[in-house]
Amino acid sequence: MSKHNMASSNIINGGSSSLKNLQYQVVKSNRKTLALYIRQQIAIVRCPLRASKAEIEEFVQKNQSWIQERLAEERTHEKQKLRIEDGKIILFRARELSILFREGRKERILINGNKLIIQNHKLNSHKAKIQIEKYLTQKAIEYIIPRAEALAEYLGVRNKITKIKLRKTKSKWGHCTSKGVIQYNWLIMLAPYSIIDYMITHEVCHLLHMDHSRRYWDLVESICPKYLQYIEWLKKHEHRLWFD
Repeated sequence: MSKHNMASSNIINGGSSSLKNLQYQVVKSNRKTLALYIRQQIAIVRCPLRASKAEIEEFVQKNQSWIQERLAEERTHEKQKLRIEDGKIILFRARELSILFREGRKERILINGNKLIIQNHKLNSHKAKIQIEKYLTQKAIEYIIPRAEALAEYLGVRNKITKIKLRKTKSKWGHCTSKGVIQYNWLIMLAPYSIIDYMITHEVCHLLHMDHSRRYWDLVESICPKYLQYIEWLKKHEHRLWFD
């Protein structure tokens, strides 16, 4: 079991006011190298147990430009984070739509021009989130499950699927276990169909290769030739598809 030691400190940079206020945390463990991560507007330095304060400060200063860029990117992502509220923007099928709450006895969601209309009685943000969840889950049932089963049939591994689950998770779009349980995050239904199809392909191909070897990616590419473009799209936009 690794031993951990965590502390926080200001970056020292010869009186530079731009860096005096930059906070970072130090996490020491049984590792050989230093590494940097950004989490919730804090730079985290992971380093060996014997790393000195001077070594850590030098490492941080050498990477200060990267830290500032990532912090700015995280601030932008936070501003663009999906909020299911009246008047907010939702990225739906790569289109920016304005969310409109509409009073009505009938519960429904409509796309009309540049608006995504959520209709319900005495609607508020909490009720709208539940309604969006039901809407996207149903869309996933109708689209993802039959296409995943059809692809598995095409690849000759339909018998390997024991269950297909739909679940909103905090960090994953999909998952496939060695026991044949495939899970998809229903939030992916906000993405373009090409991205959804890539995610379907990604997990079904794991029924044949439970790793990310060259053979695995060759199989993915044979089904989804532009998969690298779809991975890049997700990296760029996935933060806009999640909501609490």
